[in-house]
Amino acid sequence: MSQIAHQVHDNFKSFVGSDIDAIGAEISSFVTSSGAAAKSIGIVHVNSAGELLFSLGYRDDEPGYGVALKTAALGHIDTVHAAGLDALDEALSAAADEIEGIICHELVVNGDGDFTAVFLVHTA
Repeated sequence: MSQIAHQVHDNFKSFVGSDIDAIGAEISSFVTSSGAAAKSIGIVHVNSAGELLFSLGYRDDEPGYGVALKTAALGHIDTVHAAGLDALDEALSAAADEIEGIICHELVVNGDGDFTAVFLVHTA
């Protein structure tokens, strides 16, 4: 099986809440109890509820492994202009340099334009 084939998945589990750490604990617990092999996360800010909706993509046809969510505050980044995209890329790369075992990432932006990177990471 090619390396990319290991990442392909079609199972999903959703979580909702306002605290990323609490959602991360729920995701980690689900993965541990179900034996899921986590592959991706998706995040949507539900403005009307003031909460975050997470979806976890996973496989159930290969052995599972431990995962956790790690966050990094990236600060205010003006992504309206091309230079802001470069700044976002640099901030993401700098955050990733401090985190081991990244499987995938998502971004959360608050109403003030402050970015938080959310990394799904493999744990030992």
